[in-house]
Amino acid sequence: MTTVSLAGTDIPLKAPASASARWDVYSAATANPNRAFAAALALCWDGTDRPRAKLAAHRFDALAFGGAVLDELVARGVPLPEVIGAGLVAWQMCGEGLITGAEVEEAEGFSSGEEA
Repeated sequence: MTTVSLAGTDIPLKAPASASARWDVYSAATANPNRAFAAALALCWDGTDRPRAKLAAHRFDALAFGGAVLDELVARGVPLPEVIGAGLVAWQMCGEGLITGAEVEEAEGFSSGEEA
């Protein structure tokens, strides 16, 4: 099991079962990595005292969700660098096993655009 430390407390992480939630959070990093990392942290948080924010309550907007998580954890006294560092670990967990762009192209029979 993967654990991260936040404000001196070890937090167990577990990748969520929902591939769509994992993909939403993983892909959000292109727009705002810090919010995406915070969202991933909340999704993967497997211990007690989880952040109260819920992805569904934010209309499945990973960036809004991540912002709410980030604000809540900082308000609890967790240093921002710790939230981002722990969130990066969770974000990487969210990305594990997701299909890559290369795999999509291969499955669909796409070419590189060059004619034979």
